[in-house]
Amino acid sequence: MARMDELKKTFFVESIEQLEAMETGLTDLREGSGSDSTINAVFRAVHSIKGGAGIFGYERLVEFAHVFETALDAIRHGRLAAAPDVIDVLFSANAGLTVLVESARSDVDLPSHYEAS
Repeated sequence: MARMDELKKTFFVESIEQLEAMETGLTDLREGSGSDSTINAVFRAVHSIKGGAGIFGYERLVEFAHVFETALDAIRHGRLAAAPDVIDVLFSANAGLTVLVESARSDVDLPSHYEAS
């Protein structure tokens, strides 16, 4: 059990680092200094959080990250432009993902109607 607690602790530390890196990447995209590698890095960060959340059974986090990841994948493959309004939505998604990570870390259930905005 102690090993699992240590793994969860590592997951949350790394998730916070990933969320911070995503914020930087999204800022770069908003300011026009981002590139394909930036959007790929943001995608990988969300993907990593989703994978870790799945291992620990944080289904709400997995589901939200999957939708976020799908939008990022559409940008990566040119099906969605990284226009300012899209970047604004990605910032909101990053904030929502942060709330969900913190909720899981604190073992606090959000209301079922909570919308990560």
